[in-house]
Amino acid sequence: MERIEILKTQRRQLTSVGIDIGSSTSHVVFSKIVLEKNTKSPTEKFEIVDREVLHSGPIHLTPFKDARNIDFPSLRDLLLEDYRTAQIAISDIDTGAVIITGETAKKSNAEWIVNALAGESGKFVAATAGPNFEAVLAAYGSGAVAKSLITGKTIMNADVGGGSSNIAVCKEGRVVATAAINVGGRLVATDEARKITRLEETGKKLATLIGLNLELGDTLDERDACRLADALADALIEGLLGKISLQSTQLLMMTPPLQFMDHIDVITFSGGVAEYFYGIEEKQFNDLGVQLANSIKVKTKTLGIPIEKPDQRIRATVIGAGNFSLQVSGSTTFLSTGLEYPIRNLPVIVPFTPKRKAIAEDVEKAIVNALTRFDLREGEDRMILSFNDAVRPSYENLTEFSRGVVAALPNTISKNQPIMMCFDTDIGNSVGNIMRRETGITNEILSIDEISLREGDFIDIGAPIIEDVVVPVIVKTLVFDAD
Repeated sequence: MERIEILKTQRRQLTSVGIDIGSSTSHVVFSKIVLEKNTKSPTEKFEIVDREVLHSGPIHLTPFKDARNIDFPSLRDLLLEDYRTAQIAISDIDTGAVIITGETAKKSNAEWIVNALAGESGKFVAATAGPNFEAVLAAYGSGAVAKSLITGKTIMNADVGGGSSNIAVCKEGRVVATAAINVGGRLVATDEARKITRLEETGKKLATLIGLNLELGDTLDERDACRLADALADALIEGLLGKISLQSTQLLMMTPPLQFMDHIDVITFSGGVAEYFYGIEEKQFNDLGVQLANSIKVKTKTLGIPIEKPDQRIRATVIGAGNFSLQVSGSTTFLSTGLEYPIRNLPVIVPFTPKRKAIAEDVEKAIVNALTRFDLREGEDRMILSFNDAVRPSYENLTEFSRGVVAALPNTISKNQPIMMCFDTDIGNSVGNIMRRETGITNEILSIDEISLREGDFIDIGAPIIEDVVVPVIVKTLVFDAD
């Protein structure tokens, strides 16, 4: 069996950037991430040993051309100025994430802008964030995840932004449940004369539900603004409790209700509205932010759960994106030279293969069954196959395993598409080499290891960062167990 040489690099420092384009504000955070070889590990896997925020850019109001389109040139100029202020060149960036969140993600040119910024701003791994993943990022960036590990408390973090609130329950240093609801301070915005200049469809529907007929150009007085804020806060409280009894909650929920019925020790709030909730921000932006924060403050008192201030608030999501979502593969990987990075949004498929003992027919059947479970079309839909404790590392077993994988992917083979695999043990390089040698296929192969994935995950893979074998990976877990 071919063996990979021990990597010479002992320590690597990465410069990471997180860019968050939200419904209300946009901002950038630059971070330093330090990787060190774990000499106690048999494979000397690199691990993240230190993270440090180098520079936090100012909070920008997200520029829009009209109700349906983000103003990309203006946004790009703001972000590039942040690079200059931080004295960090685009070429200095090793990895990072650009995410569009909340109501902004629904804009017509949102996906194009994400890809454009990812292309202009460095070697990005992640470029999108659904509502559940956004909740995870905010929970990490706010400090709620770390605090749950340190204190042993179960902490619920609600990231209340311009267009949505993303809820995460943190227990023992991990996120165990998530939900999201269209509650935000920028669903309706006005000019200085209180004339409505921005009216999201969700905001208009909620207004109709409570008896208000709002249109662009109408005047929104303080009384009606408070009525809207109260309705939003009521729905958020139900969202925190996992309930959907109110019509407003049913209208606003973006995900299934929160599935966590155990005791919550502490609630923290992050996001732009949290700046008003904790009395930190005084400047107003002619939206519902202040009224919503005040209403949430009143209504959360009825829950009887202590409220604490998190380490980060308005920058929680972007700090989570640029600093806390990164993992690295093991060093015993197999990466074909023809692969193009970054590889984004790969759904994770987990074939239930017989433990350790590989028989080609069983491996083939397990993969076919897994594809069927997810309604994926082999040879048409991109995916990564993730194997847990799949095969004993002997040449015979690895050969049998490789033949089973190839047999399950006839369309992928015939179309000469890449075969992408992930293993939780250190056999990625061995599988790739033997698959190439024993099956005769010419497809590009990506075979990474020492990362555990679950069905329901999506992953992004960046270009190699250490000696052409260690790759950065962001795991976007969308489904959690409430245990």
